[in-house]
Amino acid sequence: MRMCFPPGNLHLEQKPQGVYELRLRDQVTMFTSQRAAVKAFRDLRLRLEQELPPHEPSIEERQALLHKVIADSIVRHNSLRDAGPRQRTGTRTFG
Repeated sequence: MRMCFPPGNLHLEQKPQGVYELRLRDQVTMFTSQRAAVKAFRDLRLRLEQELPPHEPSIEERQALLHKVIADSIVRHNSLRDAGPRQRTGTRTFG
């Protein structure tokens, strides 16, 4: 398992020995419980989200995101390609 919050340099990683390592910049905390490690990660991430200013995308980044969304929405569903063979649902007779 691996979780990351890049703006705050916060990382949670499961080591092969079964321990969970939570790194915040150069501080390292070890956990044996996954639940406790994930809870600590989420608490730190929420605190960092409040402290760090939000990132405003530039005009070029916004244009790239818009082009990506439009391209994804156009090719997301093609009724001719995605349709499998028609399956027979049954007969109209009773009995």
